[in-house]
Amino acid sequence: MATLHCTVAIPTRELFSGEIYYANIPGIDGAYGVLPGHEMLVATNKSGGVLTINLDAAGNDQKKFILYQGAAQVYNDVVTVLGRFGKDVEMIDVAEIRQKADRLRLRLEGLEKKPHPDKQDEAELSTGRVKLEWYQMQLDYANGSTK
Repeated sequence: MATLHCTVAIPTRELFSGEIYYANIPGIDGAYGVLPGHEMLVATNKSGGVLTINLDAAGNDQKKFILYQGAAQVYNDVVTVLGRFGKDVEMIDVAEIRQKADRLRLRLEGLEKKPHPDKQDEAELSTGRVKLEWYQMQLDYANGSTK
């Protein structure tokens, strides 16, 4: 059976690279499947969506990645899935994520209470809120709120 080459990456690193038989990609307008010979496309990922890739033809050996934003491209039997943030769902450490989220919430609360925030504070608030949303998506997945 034919395969596709798949790369899953975030700005800081590659999460996966290898041959796959099928990809179920969380598009912004709904998930879609990709098999060898798929028409070329570029699509936006759903934030908090789960990418599932089949490493064997029967679909018994799968890898799953939770993604925050990003895009996917299919061209010449090459699937590239990029996320602003992303993680192999098997690597989600609930205790660690909760701890990070709690520390970040405290930091953001402090910044929000500042009477005269400067541009640096505003930037930290903006990026902090995005990170907090990413942490919450991982916790929701781990708690069964996301499939």
